[in-house]
This record gives sequence, C-alpha cells and structure tokens, in this order.
Amino acid sequence: MISKQKTQYIQKIWDNYVANQKVHDTKGNELPNIDEERLAAIVELKKFINDFQSDKINIYQFKTNVDSFNKRNNLWGFTATKGQMFFNQLVKNSESNIKDLTKLIQETIAEPKNLEESFTKIAALEKYSQNIYSKAKDKRRAPNPGSVSYFLSYFWQVQDYEKWPILYTSLINSYRELELWNETESQVEAYKYFYLLNEEIKKLLGSYSGKDINNWSAEHAFWNFKGNPNKQSPAKLKKEEVEILEVEEEKTITVSTSFELTDYLIPKVAKLIELGNDKEKSSSSKGSAYEKLVCEIFKQLDFEVNILGQGSGRNPDAIIKHSDDDTAFLMDAKAYSNGYALGLDDRAIKEYIDKIIPSLQKERYKKFGFIIVSNSFKSNLDSFINEITWNTDVRRFILLTSEALLYLLAYKTKNRISTSSIIETLISLGNPIEAKDIIGKLDDV
Repeated sequence: MISKQKTQYIQKIWDNYVANQKVHDTKGNELPNIDEERLAAIVELKKFINDFQSDKINIYQFKTNVDSFNKRNNLWGFTATKGQMFFNQLVKNSESNIKDLTKLIQETIAEPKNLEESFTKIAALEKYSQNIYSKAKDKRRAPNPGSVSYFLSYFWQVQDYEKWPILYTSLINSYRELELWNETESQVEAYKYFYLLNEEIKKLLGSYSGKDINNWSAEHAFWNFKGNPNKQSPAKLKKEEVEILEVEEEKTITVSTSFELTDYLIPKVAKLIELGNDKEKSSSSKGSAYEKLVCEIFKQLDFEVNILGQGSGRNPDAIIKHSDDDTAFLMDAKAYSNGYALGLDDRAIKEYIDKIIPSLQKERYKKFGFIIVSNSFKSNLDSFINEITWNTDVRRFILLTSEALLYLLAYKTKNRISTSSIIETLISLGNPIEAKDIIGKLDDV
C-alpha cells in the first residue's frame, strides 16, 4: 500500500510528465512518437521470435537479428548491458551445449500464461545463468543473473505490451528514491515485487487522471522523473549529468548515468580532461604526461600496453593488445586543447601501420585497429579513415574522446565488464566516440 505522501509525490511526477510529454532514449535523443514506433517495431520483432520458436532460424541468427534491429531502433534500451550483452554472453558460454540453451531460451521468452508462470520462467533462466556465473573465473565474461528479469520481460512485452512491464534498472532507481522499493534476494522476487508495484501505480494514476494508464505511460512518467535535474526528492543515488552540444539543432541534451563518474576513477586518471585542456605547460611536457595517463587507463582496462611514445622515432604512442581476441590497436594520444585535426599526421599514421602491423602479424594477432584519443575532434576524418581501412590491414579506426575513455574505465570498474566487451563496444560505435555514446551503450536501462 502506497502512503498518502508518496501518492502525492507520484501524482506530481505524473503532472510533470503530462506537462513535458517528452521521452528520450538511452543516448538522450528525444523520441516524440515512441509508442507508435514501438508498435511498428513489435511487428518485426514478433517475426524474429516466431521464426526462432518454430526453428526457422537458429539461436545465432535470432541473436543477430535482435541485435541489428535494436541498434537501428533503440526504443527499449536492449542494446545495453542487461539486454544484448547478456544474450551475447549466454551464447558464448554455452557453445558446448547450444541445443540446451536454445530450448531454454525458446521456452522462457515465450509469453507466460499468467504471473505465476512468469516466475517459473525467470527462475529457470536465473538458475542457468547463475550456474555459469558462479563457475566463471572471470565474472566479467559470464552472463550476470541480475539481468534475467529485464531480458525476459523485454521479450514478453514485445508479445503483449499491455500485460507485461519491463523491469528497468532506471525504474528501480526511481522507486528507491521514493522509498518504494524493497531489496530482494532473487530475480523472481524482484519481478514479482516490481509487477505488483507497477500495477498499483497504474491504478493510482488512473484514478488520479481519469484515464486508462498502461505500462508505457507509467514507464515514461518515471523516465521523465529520473531525467529531470531540477527534481526535488530525497535522492539516495548520485547522478552524473553530461551535457552534449547538438550542433544541427543548436540545443543541449542531458544524458544521465546511474552513478557519479569520479566514484569509479582514481584521482590520477580523473584529471585526464583537465590535463588535455592545460594551456600552462609546454606542448611537449603536456603531450608526454597526457600520453602516459592514456596508456595507464588502457592498462586499467586490462589491455597489454607497449609504450613507444615520444623519442622512439616514427612510432605511435603505444600498441595495446588483447591476445584472447587476437586483437591489437595502434594508439596515439593527442593533448590538443582546441580539438584535434589531422594536419600532417596522415603520412605518419600510414608509416606506423606499414611498420608495425607486419610484426604484430608475426605475433599471431589477426585483427587490427587504430585509436586516436583526444579531448575533442575538429572533424570525423571520414575520408582519411575510409582510405586507411580500405588500403591497409587496419579494420577499425577509432576517434575516442578523453571523457569517453574515462567512462569506459568507470563502467569497466562498476560493472566488471570484460576487455572483450570493451573492444566490442568500441568497434560498434561511429566516430567520434563521445561520453554520450558510451553511456548509451553501457548504462543499465
């Protein structure tokens, strides 16, 4: 039973949502017609589910179809940690018994007949993923059982959006702030508590507004609540707000994370952006310090880092490797306070590649990339990058902002993300990669 005081607060949240009527995706982009777009998307997603259930496509094809579709239609936040990454890790850790996993996923994503059956399905997948997770030497590479309720409720909502609410982390955080959430021991308990609380909130808002409140309306209201930096509430969780300038529309979008960035960084590396903007030090002194700090961050991301750097001749600043994925990146760190532009570096970069890639191939590395880290970039270097990826063995050329690199490290520390997942994140995003892109990809939905 929700108290009178909290009922009034929920009513205020609803009033603010009705006045605002804006919904944003996990990258901060406004979605003015999200419900209509979801209804259209459901038609396609149901086809994937039906094809998988009838064995017209296998689990690998199903996973790829869902991934590709959600990357183009970011309407539920499934591309984040608890959705696609959880699915990828389930499959990757079940190669030896893929038939068993296929059967389990087919059974559990099928819409439950009732609430009790939903608990049975959650328990089955939670047990399976917990078995993998508990035995994994590196937990970052294992499917986290804490993702099960979000993962399954997403597929259930696709099949009946009026019946099944999705258990978003952001909604739980809202309920915590309102002191409505009770911590639970299992995913079954979590979804049961969430489902019943959501039903009570819909009923409360329906009575207050005189309208039929569905799962999406309630969800959007609380998304709006969590995204409002001026809200007055007994906030228990800290929130980092990252402001990104949208050049085309000349407006500022606020992208929120579920944590304070500096809580997951040591003070030394937290000064990376400040160092890049420093105008007091000489360019060589600042460049050297910035380069060393960037290399230190890549080490904390669990890459093997070979520092070449200034004074080593025609070389990139470092080579960063991950032998488990047969992957190596050449890396340059550019401490430019006004934004990096290619200038005369194009020739040097080509020389780096021609000189170093053959030696890496002898070490049996198979996949190669080039990363430039800087506080900002004056252009996306599309023409040059296309030339490099077409004419050399470098397949990914990545422009990474200092802030984005810091967020990568924070998410790695907070969520125990594996280096393989970090690589997957980097190669999946377009240039330049900014903080908002990392947040949109890795923040809990």
